[in-house]
This record gives sequence, structure tokens and C-alpha cells, in this order.
Amino acid sequence: MTHTAAEAIVRGSKSRLRARLLPRTLEHAREIPYYRELWGDSVARDGRGLAELPVIGKAAPAGGAAAVRHPGLTPAVLLHSSGTTGTPFVRYRSPEEIAAFGELLRRLSEGARQRLGEDRPIVHFTTISKRHHGGALNVVSVDRTVTLSLMNDNDLAKAVALLGRPEFFPGLDKPVVQFSGSPDDLVILAHTLAQSGLNEVLAPRTITAVADYLSELQRAYLADVFPTARIVERYTMSEVTGGATRCPSCRLLHFDAHVQPDVVSLDSDRPVTEGVGRMVFTELYPFSQYQPLVRYDTGDLVEAVPGGSDSCEPGELSAAMVGRRALTPLVTHRGRTIPVFRPIPLREALESSPAVARAPMYGGMRLYDVIPGSAPLCRPEFVPGTPDRLELTVVIAFAPHLYPDHTEAVRKELTSTILAACPELAELVRDGACELILLLTADRRAAAPFAVRGY
Repeated sequence: MTHTAAEAIVRGSKSRLRARLLPRTLEHAREIPYYRELWGDSVARDGRGLAELPVIGKAAPAGGAAAVRHPGLTPAVLLHSSGTTGTPFVRYRSPEEIAAFGELLRRLSEGARQRLGEDRPIVHFTTISKRHHGGALNVVSVDRTVTLSLMNDNDLAKAVALLGRPEFFPGLDKPVVQFSGSPDDLVILAHTLAQSGLNEVLAPRTITAVADYLSELQRAYLADVFPTARIVERYTMSEVTGGATRCPSCRLLHFDAHVQPDVVSLDSDRPVTEGVGRMVFTELYPFSQYQPLVRYDTGDLVEAVPGGSDSCEPGELSAAMVGRRALTPLVTHRGRTIPVFRPIPLREALESSPAVARAPMYGGMRLYDVIPGSAPLCRPEFVPGTPDRLELTVVIAFAPHLYPDHTEAVRKELTSTILAACPELAELVRDGACELILLLTADRRAAAPFAVRGY
């Protein structure tokens, strides 16, 4: 089954592969007491009726994902995640699913090497370590992996010294170099390597951003420092086996074949094909077995875009990132539930203005707010009323009382840009249902870095 499933993912369309794996996924899940009790007889054995199943979260309903345990399997790896909840969520993986996932990565890597005509060894440098989520699956599709720590100045100096070595591994001649890490880590690393000229020496093939949102300015900066690299933006989470990649052409999320993605309503478990909703994943067998998540609410909001990927992936779901549900106020307007604002487009709007101040990336390092990377300083506060109010406290990089005319020009420009980026907010303001108030200040204590995914 492992070999067949991995081979099918490489060769077949995503939809056909998911249709093949879903019946076995639900059959396997029914062997777990939690799902048998939760579902009853509500789903057909052939996989139809997935959309009728309840959506589960980390703790709900009836214990949620934390209560999922397969009685016939034994966990081999423990991972943990908290996201925006602040409470650790324990995630287990069995040897069987780790082996299946490893086989999948191996076959995908072989397919990519054949397409590129590349037979050189690959050395992958990553800033993501076990300290983030506990255990690791220890499945890789490259020849060597090296973890870099970037917690303080000493770590950064060690990383640069390591990357400056003429030989990484004995016997690996002229390897292909890859980097992965959080957006902040990658920007700091890129800035430092550019100062030493190592960016041109290393000439990485790919730069993969994971664990948080990569802003457009961050992406442009990485592309400028590493002009020959392919910038990959991954939407992932530690508790789900798969995720999505942001397409460089249409700029929408394209989902992995080994998960079943769905977007559901903001106020029900009903699937939606257009507009803003909750991102839901079903992990497919055999790539998730001990604690399989079926219709798992990731906590993220996305916009389903009908036909958005027809030029890239005809017939497949495409979506645009909106932000974390826990950080997004919702209101009922004209008979439907909508977000007051979209956190990720709001961040992009704030970053478009050089007048908006930025936070330092890490307290233990030199300040890196002088380069594109760190989050803008903004504190949103939604105040229900008649009308509602959205107050955005935005820290700007100059003293507003000394430049009153410029301050008003920045306020007008930001207001226009924010309303253009957040269509629901623009509708609420236009209908008189919400007032947008921008409070501009030079006090850096007035607002924290604007988080869009909560990592």
C-alpha cells in the first residue's frame, strides 16, 4: 500500500489520488473508538459523505484531536504544538506512517531530480529544529541535512562560519545547497551572508519559508540576495502531515496530494467553494495512522477562489491566506458572517508604507528592523457598538507632532491601502456599520509586532 500510494501521488492527478485513498482513510479511522462514537452511521463506507462529518479541533468536540488514538498501533514519535492557543497539543506518529511518509518524500524527490536533470548531492540547511515542536520524523529526501541555530549573535556567527567552509561533507563534491526556515530566520541569514559575499558563493537552489507567513517584502528581499534561487512559500503546521505551496504564478495556495483540503463556513461545518472560510484538512491513509485527523480545523482562515488555479491545476481547490481565526474578529452583516479585517492583507498594506515602524526580529541579536523583514508595529482593537469601531494603533517612524501635514498624508494613504486590501472592512465602512480609526504614534511601546499566524 505504501509503495502504491506514493507512486500514485507522483504519477496521478491529486483529485484521483485523494478519491482512491479516502475510503481506506475513513475505514481506518472507524477502527478508532473516538470516530466510531462521533460519526455513528453518518458516513458511507466508500468515502462519500465526508462533507457531512463534523469538523474537529484540538479539543472539540468531545476531546477533539487529542482523543484520537488507534488501538492497534504504537506511537514512535511525540511532537507538540500550541499555535495561538498557548496550550501544548501533543501529536503522535507511528513507525508505519513515518515509513509511508518517508517513501513518499523519496519518490517525490526522485521525480523532481529527473525533471531537473540533476544528479548532484543535496545539502539542506535548516533553522527549524526539535526545539520548536519536540520530536522529529527523521524522514528526509536529501543527501545531508544540517540544522543551524539563530537565537543570538553567537549562533549567527557560528552559522556563517559553518557556511563559509570550503567543504561541507567529505566525498560530496559541489553539492546543491538548499535553505529552509522561518521568514525572519531566512531574512537575517540572507542579510548576513550578503555582507560577507557568501550569498554568491553558496548560490542556493531553493529557499523554503515555513512556520510563518512570508510577506511580499521579505520574499522580494530573499530573491534579491539569492537571484538564482527558487523561493518556496509553504503553508504547513506541525500537527498535519501535509499542507500547501503558494504558487509563484497565481500566488494562491496549491494543496499537497496526500491531504484532502476543504474550506468550510465561518459559522458552520458546511463546505464553501467561494469566499472566506475555515481551513480544514483530512490526513489520508497511509500517511497518517495512529492519530489520523479527519476534517481537522487548522485554526486558519482562507479565501476559497473558484477557478483560481485553472491555469495551474485545473479542477483543484485554490485558496488565499487570510489569517488566524483567533486573531480575526467576525461580525454578521447583511445576513452573513464576515471578518472585520483580513490580517495578512492588512499586514501587507502596512508594509507597503516605509513610514510604518518595524520591530526588531530577535531580542538576542542586533536590531534587524533596518531591512525588510520584521513585522510592522500595529495593534488592532475591535470595539462593538453602533456603529462598530476598528481602532488601529500604528507606530510610525517619525514624530507625528513635528510633521503634521506628512502625518495626515500617511493616514490618508494607509486608510486607502487598508480598505483596498480588506474588502469586508471596506464594505462595513461604506455601509456605515464600522468606523475605521487610525491612531498614529511614534511611541514604540504602543503596539506589539503585528502577528498574522501567531507563531
